[in-house]
Amino acid sequence: MKKVAIFMLFGQSNAVGHAMPMEEKDIINEPLKNVFGLNCEPNQSFDIEELSFTGYTSFGMNLAETQDNTYSVANCLARAWQDEIDAGVNLPDLYIIHIAIGSQGVTGMWDPERAPIIVPGVLGKCDVSMYPLAIRTLTLLKNYLDKNHLEGDYVGIHWRGGEQETDYAPTKLQEFLKDTYLRIFGGMRQAIGVNAPIVMHYFPFDKVMSQRDKEDGGTRLESMHYINKVFYELADTMENASVFDVRNCPLYDEYAWDCNIFRWDLIHYQGRVNDWVSKEILKEYKEKRSI
Repeated sequence: MKKVAIFMLFGQSNAVGHAMPMEEKDIINEPLKNVFGLNCEPNQSFDIEELSFTGYTSFGMNLAETQDNTYSVANCLARAWQDEIDAGVNLPDLYIIHIAIGSQGVTGMWDPERAPIIVPGVLGKCDVSMYPLAIRTLTLLKNYLDKNHLEGDYVGIHWRGGEQETDYAPTKLQEFLKDTYLRIFGGMRQAIGVNAPIVMHYFPFDKVMSQRDKEDGGTRLESMHYINKVFYELADTMENASVFDVRNCPLYDEYAWDCNIFRWDLIHYQGRVNDWVSKEILKEYKEKRSI
């Protein structure tokens, strides 16, 4: 049985690589030989019976929002992984599953109670119930691996989201947030039949949340801190779960106006930061497997 690595990226805009178009030299037009993804055309559906993986490109591989050729972690990891193999590193083939829409958290299109809906398109026009789509896709992933005599080696279920929930006061979040994440992550693990690593990405949006609170008297900063607290609590209580902290990036400078990692809006990461994140994910994978 052939072993293959599997990377899953779920969440909202920072999982999409929102508004970070790739330079022409970085766009993956030619399908990669050792990295595979799920193109929307045959896979963005609740009705299919089998997944159809194809050589990875930097366009058409997010099963939710249409925003192609961005410096998303998925696209950056695909390139870094292929480059390592081309350089002679003994890595397995990589399979990527990517589902994300900007501005949509667990109180939006990631709501696990949402009825199954798929309306493809760009941000603001697409309408995709991402939790049931993720569960359907991951259930079919297990079938795909079994049918093709492949053994999945899980890089992780990476969650890059939470921003939408800062619209809720911390007292309201306490009523549902932790249980909702437990349901989402538990459902994903159950669908693949493996206790895959859960990696929740800390989000350090202190500056923009503070500014928004000053403008409208909200509690977004306090809510953001509570959401991050939930991530750490889940990492402590769930088996094989952790928090990825982007503040460990060598570029990070808390005193810079943009912390040296954000775009002008102070909430979306720069492309070079996502590239660093992807290489850290690859580095950790290699270290754990002594590659």
